[in-house]
This record gives sequence, structure tokens and C-alpha cells, in this order.
Amino acid sequence: MAWYKTTFKAPLGTDSVVLDLLGMGKGFAWVNGHNIGCYWPSYMAKEDGCIPGTCDYSGSYDNKCLTCCGEPSQRYYHVPRSFMDEDVNTLVLLEEFSGNPSLDSGLYCYTFGMAGTGRDKRFK
Repeated sequence: MAWYKTTFKAPLGTDSVVLDLLGMGKGFAWVNGHNIGCYWPSYMAKEDGCIPGTCDYSGSYDNKCLTCCGEPSQRYYHVPRSFMDEDVNTLVLLEEFSGNPSLDSGLYCYTFGMAGTGRDKRFK
């Protein structure tokens, strides 16, 4: 079990903000003391079970033929702007499993403009 803490500046504008927790294992996340949710290693089917054209959906449930095989079932977590201060914000993670926030692929915040406008931005 490990605790991680970092600070970040609130993104400018009024677009929605999400936190990218790819690379983390299992735990909880808080922004400025507000719980934004728990994250856990719930993965889609393993990559070796996703051979195109081999899926058979008859019979009992079998999770081998889902899309995004081998990827986490959730990666992005919404951070309401009402949870954030205009200047410095604190992100705290309680990692129960084996996640690594130092991975280049994780702990990014994104802002999204109107859907389909190409205004999404990434900052670390």
C-alpha cells in the first residue's frame, strides 16, 4: 500500500476535466479532499483471447471476445470544476495494489471542449 500526492494547476477555461489514471492499480483518488472515485484492475478479456473472427456469443457468458482486449475497463475519471481551486490543486492517491504514477502514460489531466471539435487538450 502506498500514498501518492502531487499538485497541479487548474486548466484554464470551462471545459470538462478528467484525470487519466492509466498505469495505476487499485485504490482511491481525491482532488482537494473530494473523492473522485475508486479505481481497480478490472480488465477486459486478455489479448490472447481476442482473435478476430473467433467470437461465439451463444451459450453461457464468456468474456474472451470483448473490444479493447487487455485494457482497463475504466481509465478516465471526471473531476468537477467545483472541486478545483483556480490556482493550486492537490491530487492524493491511495494505491492498494501495484500502480505506478511515474509511468509516462498515467496521471494526466485532460480538458474536453464540445464533442467532435478537436479542442481536447492534455497537460501533466
